[in-house]
Amino acid sequence: MNLRARKRLDYTLGGALIALAKPLVFAAGRILRRDHDPRPRGRIVVIKMLGGGSMVLAGPALLGIRRAHPGCPLVLVSTAPVAAFGALLGVFDEIHTIDDRSLGRLVRSTARSVRRVLFADTVIDLEVYSRLTSVLSLATLARNRISFHLETVFWRRNLHTHLLFFNRFSNVHHFYDQVARLLGAAPAPREACAEAMLGALAAPPPARSESRRRIALGPACSELGRERRLSPAQWRIALAARPRCADAEIHVLGAPGDRDEAEAIVAACAPALPGTTWHVECGKLSLAESVALIAGCDELIGIDSALLHVARLLGVPTASFWGPTDPATRLQAFPGAVDDVHYRKIACSPCIHVAEDPPCRGRNLCIEGLIEPERAAEAPAWWIES
Repeated sequence: MNLRARKRLDYTLGGALIALAKPLVFAAGRILRRDHDPRPRGRIVVIKMLGGGSMVLAGPALLGIRRAHPGCPLVLVSTAPVAAFGALLGVFDEIHTIDDRSLGRLVRSTARSVRRVLFADTVIDLEVYSRLTSVLSLATLARNRISFHLETVFWRRNLHTHLLFFNRFSNVHHFYDQVARLLGAAPAPREACAEAMLGALAAPPPARSESRRRIALGPACSELGRERRLSPAQWRIALAARPRCADAEIHVLGAPGDRDEAEAIVAACAPALPGTTWHVECGKLSLAESVALIAGCDELIGIDSALLHVARLLGVPTASFWGPTDPATRLQAFPGAVDDVHYRKIACSPCIHVAEDPPCRGRNLCIEGLIEPERAAEAPAWWIES
């Protein structure tokens, strides 16, 4: 299933199941009168279905919970792309994967995962907007079910035992940290997160070169908000303006499906940086190998993506380009962090997590105006729905 189909299923099926479940949940609460003290007494299950970057951003809070409650197994239930980033955090005792490539696989894998986490003590639902993850939380029959609420997610009341306010215009780490503090834990410092991540890698990072700068380029992101990407021509302008890219060794990172785009970026940028050596790693390196490479780089240049947040946790200097998302909502201020942030706010930015579809219909004028200010539109016609 593509992203739009998954969203439609979440809205329709999730809404129907919640309507059926709410009276039962209310009645069970009145009858059982369970103790909902938030301090964990057993397995802690984390649910995260979309967004490997969000999984990484939750890393300090999750490691804090792991360290505060070593006797409580920490379990992740997620889709395969997010599970890969969850494994890198080095905090989970178990990871159960839900296959959402078709409806049949979704039903079977969800049922299997529910059986494995049935009667967990605490469930943390990190999905802010999903209805089906609320149903999944209920299906575990956990003593405590923790999630977020905001003005459009009022339907979660009386489904979860603890709801924390989520403000999509504030930095997301504040709300993940709230979960840790609710459970009696303090978010772990960046250095501890880096140590846990490096410990989860199968091989140590390559040593940094004394003679030549090694740069990781992360131009790709998930299908959720592809408007974050720069075009090959925009990458040429952005990288040519950075003296540190000249005569450097640049490794372009991404999944196998990003290889064609990566090669187009290299083809566009190579003439502008004739002394630079290019390596397209998409499909050659696994995610863990890509993270090890980032740890051995002098800098990562990218967009709002999981690899950018991985680099920041590892203490690698970063340069990033923003538009459909606001860096103020994603970049936690780590002591000593070196971040070169490029963001030009226009009236419709940020739109991801705010609008169902981007108002520019995919043209990403926020990126265009940032990289090519001479093309910035003053009165775009895309404000009007037709």
